Amino acid sequence: MKNSSTTQFLLEDKLFEVIDPGNPLSESNIKTFEAKIRVTLPSQLHSYYSHRNGGLPCPTDIADNKSAWVRLHWTKETEASEGREAVTFSGLFEINSTPGLDFLSTWHDFKSNIPTDCLCFGRNSGSSLYLIGIKEYNLGKIFFWEFSYQADIGEGEIPNYDNIAFVANSFSEFLLALREEPNDGESLEDWVKRVYSD
Repeated sequence: MKNSSTTQFLLEDKLFEVIDPGNPLSESNIKTFEAKIRVTLPSQLHSYYSHRNGGLPCPTDIADNKSAWVRLHWTKETEASEGREAVTFSGLFEINSTPGLDFLSTWHDFKSNIPTDCLCFGRNSGSSLYLIGIKEYNLGKIFFWEFSYQADIGEGEIPNYDNIAFVANSFSEFLLALREEPNDGESLEDWVKRVYSD
């Protein structure tokens, strides 16, 4: 999972490596990006991009050949919530990057499909997204948006929270919640109970 293109940082005494970060950013780069999306990045996400550009911030206690996972909290039972107690985290989008990784192009691709009070900033191993709240009432909170159950915009449906799970109250809390993937044959429910027992 890890390679030589990494940077490290400490968060509450926990060491992280950022795998495959993009080109360094200036404060001007970030301000230009914010102007293009007409959103001011929540403070913790802004701070992250001030020091590193995208990549996968991964706790160093996750083994080299393992992936990072995080638990989900669904506020109500929906089709999207069935069997999804946890998902992978594959990294943050890069500012000024190539298609598929680029923050701005991904935002343009998906902004009509997610609630207007959120910004997509990262992805899982499939086509689903991590969102961060951008309004006063949800500012900085982290959510998971399940691609397979998105609103059908073409049929006039409006994006809501039926396919969205709560993840963490802040970006830092989200990073600290990342854990090593479930063992072979371990159910997600059992994994959540085991790794979040503290």
